[in-house]
Amino acid sequence: MKKLKKPEAVKNNPFMSKKWNELNKNRHFDPEQAQLVQLLCNWHAVLNQCMEDITFDGEMQVAYENKMGDIKAFPQIETMKKASHEIRQLNRQLGIYDGDEEVEDVRKEPTATEKVLKLVVHNRQARAAGENRS
Repeated sequence: MKKLKKPEAVKNNPFMSKKWNELNKNRHFDPEQAQLVQLLCNWHAVLNQCMEDITFDGEMQVAYENKMGDIKAFPQIETMKKASHEIRQLNRQLGIYDGDEEVEDVRKEPTATEKVLKLVVHNRQARAAGENRS
């Protein structure tokens, strides 16, 4: 079976090109699946860019303080959630199962930072909802 031809848009992006090679290394996709593989590479690139965007001095940051002193979640967090969802969906469509699906869903206790961020977001939403009632 013949390997998929790498699209120019993927060739021209080093991250996506590497991801394409990784995805196609031990797999054989039908030519009709080429667009899905390209889309999967795109979503991986989005996820990677978001992770780079929220990393400062080697540390991942999930929130920032704006000029008004409010703590805000980085918008990249929501984009990362969307990208992760899309990656899982595309993996299923393409039949890519690397063992993650068989892992039991074990929820860990949130970190102190996650708890604070959740509280801040909840308080902001409650305040915004209160302002909208008038």
